[in-house]
Amino acid sequence: MKINNIVNPENVVHPNGLRRKNAPYLVIWILYYAWVIVFATWWTASPALDSSFAIQIRSVMHMVNLLSSAVFVLVIRKEWFLNAARIGAALIILSMALFYALETMELKMIAAITGAIAIGCVNICILIPFVFTLNNTEKLYAVVSANGLIQLISLIKEHSYSSLAEPIISFAFLLCSLGTILFIKREKEQVPNDQDTDEKPVMHRYVYLSLLFNCGTAILCKGAGKGILNIAAVASGSFVFSGYYIGGLVGCLVYILCYAFTKKAFIWLGNITFSSVAVGLLCNAFTPQSPVLAIPFSVLLGLGSTIGMINMYYIIGVIGKKYDSMRYIRISILFIGILGGVLGIVVGNLITRVGTFEVSVSASIVSAVVMIAFMFVSPLMEHADYVNDWGYDSNHTEVGGGRLAFFKPYALSKREAQVCDLLLQGYTLRQISAILPIAYSTVNTYCTSAYRKLAINSRAELLIKFKDHINE
Repeated sequence: MKINNIVNPENVVHPNGLRRKNAPYLVIWILYYAWVIVFATWWTASPALDSSFAIQIRSVMHMVNLLSSAVFVLVIRKEWFLNAARIGAALIILSMALFYALETMELKMIAAITGAIAIGCVNICILIPFVFTLNNTEKLYAVVSANGLIQLISLIKEHSYSSLAEPIISFAFLLCSLGTILFIKREKEQVPNDQDTDEKPVMHRYVYLSLLFNCGTAILCKGAGKGILNIAAVASGSFVFSGYYIGGLVGCLVYILCYAFTKKAFIWLGNITFSSVAVGLLCNAFTPQSPVLAIPFSVLLGLGSTIGMINMYYIIGVIGKKYDSMRYIRISILFIGILGGVLGIVVGNLITRVGTFEVSVSASIVSAVVMIAFMFVSPLMEHADYVNDWGYDSNHTEVGGGRLAFFKPYALSKREAQVCDLLLQGYTLRQISAILPIAYSTVNTYCTSAYRKLAINSRAELLIKFKDHINE
């Protein structure tokens, strides 16, 4: 993508896409998501710090939260999201107040688990407008800002305030984030009813490969990666956590730049995620010989993990809205939450508890090998983009016809438009046959039919007619 395209209002990073009416949805996503990750999950629990939420309590809350989200995503309908969010928010505030007020560990655990169940409810309730109400620009800034805030607060926690101040800061942050719900007004047209009968685009099976990326991110980056990070922090010092959070801040910047300057940013970002974490874990494997490698390990792990988490939520939002599919959202939460999240916590906890450096090194090497294997899946993800065009949509403010919109005035069928689009990108008819995938003779038939409708006779004429499309 050319540099001057970042001033194009259709580019997803252009702030022109932000709408004032959706500000409450952005604010609650940023603040609430940051509160959950920083103060109530295992992913940012530091064994080096004394916290009001001990690492064991965080681990239990995190798993209950993920399981609760998986249950609520199956039962909550789109039109229920606001009322359910208000009830869940009240329960979270009450549970957290009881947690800080109660003295016995048994009662604290009950309050924490109750709060985690309510957190799962609110998670789904704010995910619904995130997917179906916000445009892509708003989604991108919401997830990037939330993750940037997470890294910043976590970095401050490592250095600036004691555990005595954490309950006050955590509860104040919680009230501010959930208080935003009071400013949300239900507008029927903003979140379509589950019973809407408008024709929806058909989702190709390749699109579900995105779940594989997301699950891999949760298990390897946040699961095994977090367990190895804990061991490294004990062995090398707390600066490892600082490097991790600094890497996360860099990851937020990299994410914005990729969508500003590259085509198919979701492929680039997926590869950056897996390659940076793989290299980071390999650095960790050689820290006994060279302790200085603990620094690139922590920074690269933070960079890759943060990009992976941002990409996970952003792509879920883009695909969910493009196909207006609660089914995809439900499968995503079940697949990622249970297989990715819960399994990731189990793996990470096992690594942390064993705590031997040999296990950490072995896990680093295995994780790196698996992550490199994920990079080979990216060509299949590109095929998903060609078939359904959601990858193109992710680079633009609005979800809609994508590249194929260029051909709508000529009454081309979807397949004819796809063939023309790939011809404009330089693919031969045989390559197109493999990409779509359809028989070569069928591709030739679509090509001939499209040329007739476009009143042209050759690929050269097609290139001239859609020269602006080529530069897109």
